[in-house]
Amino acid sequence: MTTNDPAGDPAAARGNAARARSFGAVAAAYDAGRPTFPSEALTWILGPGRGLQVLDLGAGTGKLAAVAAELGHHVIAVDPSPEMLEVCRRRQGIDTMVGAAESIPLAHGSVDAVIVGQAFHWFDHARALPEIARVLRPNGVLGLLWNDADTVVPWVRRISQVMQGDCQTVTHSGGGDRFEPMPILEGSNLFWMIEQARFRHWQDLDRKGLRQLALSHSAVAILKETRREQVLEQIDQIYEHTARPPEPLRMPYLTDCFRAHPSEFANYRRTLDSPVAPHL
Repeated sequence: MTTNDPAGDPAAARGNAARARSFGAVAAAYDAGRPTFPSEALTWILGPGRGLQVLDLGAGTGKLAAVAAELGHHVIAVDPSPEMLEVCRRRQGIDTMVGAAESIPLAHGSVDAVIVGQAFHWFDHARALPEIARVLRPNGVLGLLWNDADTVVPWVRRISQVMQGDCQTVTHSGGGDRFEPMPILEGSNLFWMIEQARFRHWQDLDRKGLRQLALSHSAVAILKETRREQVLEQIDQIYEHTARPPEPLRMPYLTDCFRAHPSEFANYRRTLDSPVAPHL
């Protein structure tokens, strides 16, 4: 894993911001093409119980929020994209709010957990981490998750290379330079007891699903139409040479997870700013 923080490079930060904004335009493809997250991973982060107040930050279309709701938790999904949240609202048991990680529209100490699926690398960490620590309760937990296609498999590696194209140096991508949150969490002094785990799962895809998966990646979404169609044609060719219909194409994923808890410093800062909100 790499240890670069995009927020430290203004040019990289601007590029990341443009790519992050591209997701709203492909919300339907994102929801149809992206994999869910394994429930085992979220249970590792949240624990085996039920009924926690959980904030899914950078929730997108609610892939991760849906897993948390299915596990019996009360979920608020926050995302800056109204288009992504419009898809998220179709899911059961999830409240939604437009908002950003750098300015979370919730009260101090109002949630038991903050979970972030496939989005932490887009945040301005210098601003987002104090906000996350602010809304967490003293014994709360921060969980970060990333699904990465397992590019040890040759055809998966070819798909990843085609989707990345000229963007091989992206901050975080399946099979590319993976984002490393540990130094950022440790350097903030706001989180401690940082742990890491990995889970394996699979996503079944047909030809259309594989196309939608490609369209949901920012490196493809930002391409001009002619170039984007060329990429999708290459994706179709890989499907033709790999799939064995009527059996689905099984895309293997590795889910990297990180969990951390607010430090004593974070809890002290929160009490100075405002009293902790009561349980709902």
